[in-house]
Amino acid sequence: MQELLSKLKTAQRRAVFLFNGPSEWLRAQQQALTGQFPGMLHLAEHHDDHSAMHRYRDYLGTSQSAVLLDFSSQIHADALAALSGTVIGGGVLFVLLPAADSTFRQRLLKTSTSFDFIETLTPAFSLDQAVAKLLRKDPAPAAQPQLPNTDQAAAIETMVKLPGTCHLLLADRGRGKSTALGLACRAFVQAYQGRKLIVTGPRPVAVATLLEHAGESVQFVAWDRLLGHYDPSTVRLVIDEAAALPMHILKQLTTTFSVWAIATTVDGYEGCGRGFAVRFVEWLGEQKVCKAHQLTEPVRWSAEDTCEAWLNQALLMKSSISQKQKPALAKPAFQSCHASQLSEQQLHDVMGLLLDAHYQSSPNDLRLLLDNDDQRLLLCLEQGQLLGVIWYVLEGPIDDDLHTDIMQGQRRLPGQILPQALSFYLQQPAALSWRWWRITRIAVDPDARRAGIGSQLLNELMQNAAADGVAAMGSSFGASGDVLKFWLSNNYQLVRMGRRLNMASGYPNALMATGLIPEAKLHIQQWERYCQSEVAWQQQRLETLPRSLWGTAEAVLRGFAYGNLPFTEAQFAWFVCNRMHSAQQLGVTLPAQLLEKAATTAELAQRFGYSDQLSMQQQLRQMARHYLEQLYR
Repeated sequence: MQELLSKLKTAQRRAVFLFNGPSEWLRAQQQALTGQFPGMLHLAEHHDDHSAMHRYRDYLGTSQSAVLLDFSSQIHADALAALSGTVIGGGVLFVLLPAADSTFRQRLLKTSTSFDFIETLTPAFSLDQAVAKLLRKDPAPAAQPQLPNTDQAAAIETMVKLPGTCHLLLADRGRGKSTALGLACRAFVQAYQGRKLIVTGPRPVAVATLLEHAGESVQFVAWDRLLGHYDPSTVRLVIDEAAALPMHILKQLTTTFSVWAIATTVDGYEGCGRGFAVRFVEWLGEQKVCKAHQLTEPVRWSAEDTCEAWLNQALLMKSSISQKQKPALAKPAFQSCHASQLSEQQLHDVMGLLLDAHYQSSPNDLRLLLDNDDQRLLLCLEQGQLLGVIWYVLEGPIDDDLHTDIMQGQRRLPGQILPQALSFYLQQPAALSWRWWRITRIAVDPDARRAGIGSQLLNELMQNAAADGVAAMGSSFGASGDVLKFWLSNNYQLVRMGRRLNMASGYPNALMATGLIPEAKLHIQQWERYCQSEVAWQQQRLETLPRSLWGTAEAVLRGFAYGNLPFTEAQFAWFVCNRMHSAQQLGVTLPAQLLEKAATTAELAQRFGYSDQLSMQQQLRQMARHYLEQLYR
């Protein structure tokens, strides 16, 4: 192995070893590898510390010589894409695949056979045999990368010459964005002898490369501290790994401060998809004078490296719509299917639409679509050309014996978003008993937009759902004005508006639903009226309180009183109950104005003099229980 590592380092190439075998054999391989590479980055699903698989973003921006990804329980495609990019030329990536077969697992194995230096190991083909095979390939030495390279030098020169422009560095992982940005910061301060540049990003380790190359020319400040404690007139800002920041925070930073440079990847595994880059670049161009710089030459590994090409093919990270003539939009046809039934080109087209259309598309989407039987697609086609797609998932009904635990917040089932959200936040058990179709994404070819394709897709899906005996349909998304208008125009009803902003879109989450059977229609109409009134109350424009709100409000207040919900989720419910049955008349004295204006728990605790949020919640729960007991005496 040491001889191979030496040759890989000289060639600036990476090797990938996929372990494909039974569980016992996989455990033995994992133990052997951790013993052979004691300093190796090792992530696994079952770890409960910094090595847990879901913590993979913590290592973005780092450089690793060896990485072991233990996918023996489930493949985490986002982690595979992200952490493969941290492996330097001369390094190795070990991947333990699940023993259980799946379509996505087969895809990784099948695509790997087309690329050199990606080997599949089995009980019959050991690591030693694979190493010997790769040594026979004898990779040619590569020239050591010069910093800055041609792309970086051109970007740095332009950035320094244009100090008043907002410079945007876009590139794939491993192209030296952070290095170029750090060198540009150093050159900027040397050229203008001004104050230090302020650097921010998702976390210090993610911008470590920039800080290393920038030296004393910059100062790192966390974005939350920057927004809360710094005078905008004193800051010239640089943002690294922008795609890993919440969209609303990124917009707030760029509108508040003088931003000189922004660097980001658009590979889709940092919490966003390619749609992020498209929309953010468009928005930024409307706000500031901008210049984009593309870095294409790999720095972390040789141009001959095959790991990136393999993952691009396997994960469809560079997928795009096949180039065909502009659709005539005459009379499209519809096709319901599972992703595993699609041809390779159709799968490319579907993922291309989803990647471009949404903030949060990622490689894990492909795994979910291929491996989960409840994930379905509805395609809109014209003469075989893909015009649009709906990705939807089957949810509910949920077993009766789980209802209480779900409504109390003690149980959360994966892949049951709509029934669980409605039953918990509105304390409505009926939602758990229905069959739902939840629309995860809807995307339309740019050349076919504004032609009603999205509405036709929704209408077709609704007809299919009704024919299949589905009780209700719905979706959850960041509630921008245009998106809300689209759903409302297609006869969906707003049944819940979240208070927190969606981390990707920067808007609160909206939950839309429409009933297909009488029972569901009746409940959803009631929830819509409750939601409309709550939104009006939050905006201080509520004029009347329909009596029909009582049932939902009383259920939500009861959920708070007995510990299911936090007070912020029940504040409006208590407002409704109090207006219809006064707490004071029932002998319950509430702090004045407690129910009149929406606020966070922290704000309310400070305003009304509670020692802390926990004690406030406990006291208010006691009052709510007393209120309900008096009400039903």
